[in-house]
Amino acid sequence: MRGFLIIVWVAIILTLTCTSSFSRLIEYGQIQFQWNHQPNFAQLLLPLPVEISKSFLLQKFGHIFVFMMLTLMLQTKYKSKRTALIIALSFSVITELLQLFFHRDGRIFDIGFDTIGILVALAISTTFTPADQYKTTIKRVP
Repeated sequence: MRGFLIIVWVAIILTLTCTSSFSRLIEYGQIQFQWNHQPNFAQLLLPLPVEISKSFLLQKFGHIFVFMMLTLMLQTKYKSKRTALIIALSFSVITELLQLFFHRDGRIFDIGFDTIGILVALAISTTFTPADQYKTTIKRVP
């Protein structure tokens, strides 16, 4: 069941990532995919905008939230924070690259926002994990 929920969540992220117009998705519920066979990879290096709008902030909080949830789900499936971190970070990089192929703007700084969500999830799980789970047993050799 956990694996199924992760797949559904990944599908949601991919839909949000690859739909040609995020604003049309939000305003009209319109999902449309358009393949760009010659993406401009230089867009990855563009800086944060000079003027920060409410819409921009909402999107960045969205990045944080969806990757926080993904990481929490991954931790329930794999029990390893390191595995969850590697999978979530890899997926973050993949989604930013994919956006370029769907007439969207992929940005390296968005990977930073995704990483914030991932780290928040790891902090939450560390805070709420029972201390005895971290104990190790040392076996004495007779």
